[in-house]
Amino acid sequence: MKKWLQVSMVTAVSGAVLLSGCSGKSAEAPKTEGNGAPKNFNAENYPIVNDKITLNMMGAKAAIHGPWNEMALFKEMEKMTNIHFEFNTPPAANYQEAKNLAFASRQLPDVFFNAGLTPDDEVTYGSQGYLIPLEGLIDKYAPNFKKRMEANPDIKKSITAMDGHIYSLPLIIDQPRAFVPNRFWINGDWMESLGIKKVPETTDELYDLLKAFKTGDPNKNGKADEIPMSNVKLNNFDGVLLPAFGLLGREVEVKEGKVRYNPVQPQYKEYLAYLNKLFSEKLLDNEMFVQTSQQMAAKGNSNQLGVFAGSAPDLVLKVAKPEDNLKHPMLGPLTSPVNSEKLALRASNIRRGTFAITNQNKYPEATIRWVDYLYSDEGSRLGFLGNSYKWLDDAKTKWTFVAPDGVNAEEYRGKLTPDVGGQLSLIKERDFDSKRDNGKAPDYNKMVLEKLEPYAKRDYPDVYFSNEEQKRLNVVKTDIKTYVDQMEAKFIVGQESLTKWDDYVNTIKKMGLDEMLKIYQDAYDRWNQNK
Repeated sequence: MKKWLQVSMVTAVSGAVLLSGCSGKSAEAPKTEGNGAPKNFNAENYPIVNDKITLNMMGAKAAIHGPWNEMALFKEMEKMTNIHFEFNTPPAANYQEAKNLAFASRQLPDVFFNAGLTPDDEVTYGSQGYLIPLEGLIDKYAPNFKKRMEANPDIKKSITAMDGHIYSLPLIIDQPRAFVPNRFWINGDWMESLGIKKVPETTDELYDLLKAFKTGDPNKNGKADEIPMSNVKLNNFDGVLLPAFGLLGREVEVKEGKVRYNPVQPQYKEYLAYLNKLFSEKLLDNEMFVQTSQQMAAKGNSNQLGVFAGSAPDLVLKVAKPEDNLKHPMLGPLTSPVNSEKLALRASNIRRGTFAITNQNKYPEATIRWVDYLYSDEGSRLGFLGNSYKWLDDAKTKWTFVAPDGVNAEEYRGKLTPDVGGQLSLIKERDFDSKRDNGKAPDYNKMVLEKLEPYAKRDYPDVYFSNEEQKRLNVVKTDIKTYVDQMEAKFIVGQESLTKWDDYVNTIKKMGLDEMLKIYQDAYDRWNQNK
């Protein structure tokens, strides 16, 4: 047993999924109902249980989060429902490894929340009984979510696995058009300092801007301490810089009905060559592959960053007043010598895998009622804002988020709810969001709709694979992705020359690329027939 656990831990930490062949003891068969509702359970109204129950919750803790047990969301929900949670919240940077280890070692929580479950997780662990099916519970005890599914049939289609079961609940982004989460910002103070007025529209123009930031002392401290562009690994680059080279995302993409794998495309080689050029000339932060978002923000607060990713400028730069965010322009879609079309990567309006119940949970009926509140109007607002917003008029046409004086609003919200830097099982309401009074602060939604949305496209739809397809993907895709991640970093930092590109592509082909593409193509064809 000791040897098995050691192997499980090593494999889980490396990102592999361990379930089959690890133990002679199989999981319980999937259940659509729980082990029986608790005797003090109320199927309607609140509290959900008369006598308090305690459940274990696991979720990803972003750097901006305060302790989850101190968050207003959980405190208010406990008062209303009588359900208390004990938390296991690994840092977001290590969460996937911790989640894999929880499954591999069978040390599962009762509930995953801000769960980051992939479709692979749902199909694999759902079919083996570790995640329980939710559709029966939804039908009986989740009227708010059921109402959302009936109003939008795409929701049910997007979260139902090939075996007909629903293993997780989603974040629903109620937006009329494209949802584009990836944003890059330019330090406007540096542009003003150097007399630069034009925001780059091509990769060459971005290079020239970064070069000026590197050599022009834009922070005016007499030191060569400027970092022209920074990021945490390659997060967001696939949504902002990669489309400049004509590719949507760094995995599979549908192009004219055919699925292709972008990391072996010639345009991807050009993308890597561009990043290698930036890295070698120290225009791209040479610590990007090892730093955290907090470390990047510390550089921004020290006025050392020129271009960076984030939801808003003031999460990285030191911004005195909300309206000062307007000084820092958003980088729009770029073109490049190999692509003349402006593109942006559109995310799905339905973000799967945010909540799940495991087979360890003795109270699934109560648990589904707990999460169902977050799909009501009031519950979604509690999940989004905590208890810290107020209406500004009796007619409820304008509201504002309330934060202590001198405290950054997003940092304060991160102490109230894991929604900041996370994805929760709730609905982001278009109508409610449109009533926010930003004061003099930027309207980021409007900015995205005007600057990015017209060019936004999906790479690949929300699909599920059959159990057999998923088993093969768990082997083939995992190996390919691990290799691509390693080589991508080596190409960028110069540890591996791009003269080895053909060897790199041939290695991926030998690892089963054609088989992987056929699985994706078959799944896309099924989805396309049913849309």
